[in-house]
Amino acid sequence: MQRRILAGTVVCGFAATTVFAALPASAAMVPPSLTVVRPVSPLIDMPTSYPAQPELKVFPDLPEDASIARGVRPYDEIAPFLNTLMDASDRVSAQVVGTSAQGRDIYLVTVTAPETTAQTAQQSDWRDLVKADPTAAAADATLQSEYKVPMWFNGNIHGNEWEGTDATLNYIEDLATSTDPATTEMLDDHRVYFTVTNNPDGRALGQRGTANGYDPNRDFITGATAEASIVRDLASVIQPTYFIDLHGYTSVLQVEPCGPPHGENYEYDLFVPHAYATALEIEDAVTAANIPGNTYYDPATDSVTETNTGFINIPYRDQRSGWDDWPPIFAPQYVAYQGAITNTVELPLGRSGDQPARAKVNIEVAEVVIDTVVDYVDEHSDALLDNQIEIFRRGEAGEPSREIPADVAPEDLATGVPAEWTDIWDETDIYNADFPRAYVIPIGPGQRSDSDAQTLVQQLLVNGIRVDRLTAAARVDGVDYPAGSYYVDMHQPLRGLANVLLADGSDISDRVPDMYDISAWSLSLLWGADVARIGETTDSAPTTATEPVTEAPLTGSVPAGAGSLTFEPRGVADWQAVNGLLAYGVPLSQQSDGTIVLGSGAASRAAAELAAELFGVDFELGEPAATDATELRSVRIGYVGDAGDRDALTKLGFTGLVPVTAAALAVGEVDLSTVDVLYVGTGLSFTPEQQAGADRVTAFIAAGKPVVGRGAGGAAFVNTYVAPLTAVTGTRGSNGIARVETPADGVLGDYPQDTAFGYPFAWFPAPSAGVTIEQRYAGSDTFISGHWRSTPGQSIQDAAGQASAVSLTGPSGTRAFVFGTSPTFRAHPVGAFSDIARAVFWAADEPVVVEPTPTPTPEPTVAPTVAPTPEPTVAPTPEPTVAPTPEPTVAPTLEPTPEPTVAPTAEPTAAPTAAPTLAPTASATPAPVGSTGSLAQTGAADVSSLGWLALAAGMIGTGLVVIGRVRSTSSTR
Repeated sequence: MQRRILAGTVVCGFAATTVFAALPASAAMVPPSLTVVRPVSPLIDMPTSYPAQPELKVFPDLPEDASIARGVRPYDEIAPFLNTLMDASDRVSAQVVGTSAQGRDIYLVTVTAPETTAQTAQQSDWRDLVKADPTAAAADATLQSEYKVPMWFNGNIHGNEWEGTDATLNYIEDLATSTDPATTEMLDDHRVYFTVTNNPDGRALGQRGTANGYDPNRDFITGATAEASIVRDLASVIQPTYFIDLHGYTSVLQVEPCGPPHGENYEYDLFVPHAYATALEIEDAVTAANIPGNTYYDPATDSVTETNTGFINIPYRDQRSGWDDWPPIFAPQYVAYQGAITNTVELPLGRSGDQPARAKVNIEVAEVVIDTVVDYVDEHSDALLDNQIEIFRRGEAGEPSREIPADVAPEDLATGVPAEWTDIWDETDIYNADFPRAYVIPIGPGQRSDSDAQTLVQQLLVNGIRVDRLTAAARVDGVDYPAGSYYVDMHQPLRGLANVLLADGSDISDRVPDMYDISAWSLSLLWGADVARIGETTDSAPTTATEPVTEAPLTGSVPAGAGSLTFEPRGVADWQAVNGLLAYGVPLSQQSDGTIVLGSGAASRAAAELAAELFGVDFELGEPAATDATELRSVRIGYVGDAGDRDALTKLGFTGLVPVTAAALAVGEVDLSTVDVLYVGTGLSFTPEQQAGADRVTAFIAAGKPVVGRGAGGAAFVNTYVAPLTAVTGTRGSNGIARVETPADGVLGDYPQDTAFGYPFAWFPAPSAGVTIEQRYAGSDTFISGHWRSTPGQSIQDAAGQASAVSLTGPSGTRAFVFGTSPTFRAHPVGAFSDIARAVFWAADEPVVVEPTPTPTPEPTVAPTVAPTPEPTVAPTPEPTVAPTPEPTVAPTLEPTPEPTVAPTAEPTAAPTAAPTLAPTASATPAPVGSTGSLAQTGAADVSSLGWLALAAGMIGTGLVVIGRVRSTSSTR
């Protein structure tokens, strides 16, 4: 396997203490500016009594706030409004629970009757008992009668779906000022929570996604955004019995529950009765209100009308495919695992026409929805609390998933359970999980990557999953696991959430015609670590010695003794260490088997100790680098891609990323001569007016510069500019997890993955001479989980055995590596990030030196104005392009809205939860040049000051360095 990567030159050096006298440094060694696992928001600090009424910070007026044109409340007016309400009422409490990508406060408002410190403490104890010991909670008569059953309304998670915020603020004001005895009684018995604007940046900017380029309502499970992670963190703190997520716009009011496929890991017999009954009550209330300008659903024609038909759109009843609750990536589908009944509510009127008038209608509709849900929860509090307790009890007891018969009838239900849903339920609705007894995540022998395993455990912990550690070696289910391995007992209250995170998932390709969004998401298969499923849920617990864990730090080590230090770059943290050491000026070599070798001197050892602390690398003593080993050099990447591409590269530790777009290249705003590798994630093509940009790309390739790409876009770029390469894509919209096979002597062969994610998958049939197959889709049992429609020429069978990743060298000496999979999709397939690093360093190896011409204006050898579409000619898109939000003239569309087209800004680094490092945090990468939208650049400036280096070196020299563990996280809140 070739691993020849040229040594880089050190930009600057300095002499400090005797320890570092021989070690030049070009930059500080710091963790990446984005962590793989987003820690729990440090701002979530729940009140010890109610009301809790701090003075909220008032933000400056922003005349260009997009809310103004919509005719709704701009962000800067929200804090003054809440401050005024808190001054006037002891029922209203407000707090800042997090900040957005651009630094705006995200508020949690609690409306309830006043509570003393003792009363609040008692409520907290009861909430914890409901989850920790549901059997005891069910038997506690005082809890049953006095627990203030919580409900939660989330507004504006999509920034340009504004009215949920305004409706919640109006409703908060109504609750704060009402003299109605029924309202007073309701607030005595409940806490009503509101996250009034979950995505304040998107609200102000007038865009669906966050300022850093993500759709936060696709980000649960991954947690790439602060906005989604705050809801994740609050879900376990609030522990609502009911959750409503207010969206828009689908031409007619639409209220879940969803049609099939239903998430396998829910206790659906407890979920669907109340979810559907609430939707029906909302339908009755909204149609009875007969709000002028509102629209209605006509089931006879499956269309929208202005005539009051008495119907809204309820997907469970009206859309039996294409609007499902299968993936846990949406806020309601995620929060449901906390034992809540949940509904997504899509408000009717969109962004065309008279926007203030339309907003007024939507606000009125939303207020009716909120009022109806509050009344429903108030009336059914006992049943909803019993439901939550029962969900947790089933998890703790490890009971098998309960199947609802296809012919379920009202008389089959317990007394008092709503029965309207039974008229619709049939065999197409039946989806059930096969829960294991446990999952084991090995550490040491049997684990592909210890650091990826620890990162996976961190992700479980921030989601509230209970994890233990083996305190001694143990044989579990016939396999020996070393001490320190992690054990996830599936007899726990959140077993539904634990299983949806860790299970492989299911292949549902033949069960439903359409899916709303992604169909597979397994951390076990996609986050780089080996995970073993143990037994069945009804098995007895293995006899093992364990202890609970609250954090899983990436603990590294440096052995004593003389000799060269080595490590194996298996996981993401190891590649962070490679980039960190190179940036620090440490010489690195790579053996033919992939092992990284440092020098044997005191300076290298000191750098290794720092890297062990920062990145959790376990160094070993080894032989000096072999004569055929090659030196590594820092690589600067120019990237064409989305937020997932940018953040994957950032999380790998690549710094100084250069955003590249066709528009920026055309006007000369990007200088490709400053980058070492061009990464092409979303394709790069030029209009005739952008010929200058195409010429610059052609010159880059003519100089032998390397390329790494993914999917059809990357393949089309290589085919146009580098060498012939044909790609075929799977059926549009199909996605999931496939088995892959990797040659041991290839670029990815040292520590290979055996699964990959695709949306859609692409493959390279009959590659031409000179194209090396670096990975293949498995020839049999290819597809593990997800939804892949069988279309001739684009089916699973067509992909089986075909190349899923290839490398080649073009005529100019350009090295190109192309993934047919989706290794950066929404920053989720964390295990694949390491493969990207391998591809980048391979591509950067041995660039061909081309003598520059006096006037570099080469003409492209192929017409670059339009990137050719790979076979087949059906253009693939990484996400469905038909949005549900625009107003259709008929029934609402079923496919999900694509990710925001506004180019993202980088997100500021979250505050570390552990001791801070001495090194400053490097800035995240800015938005691509030429992007649309007025997006503020956030994050600290890139730091490489000699003053800081001298200070750090001096402290190291005197033995006073204390390095904090940024990567470690805690599950405690």
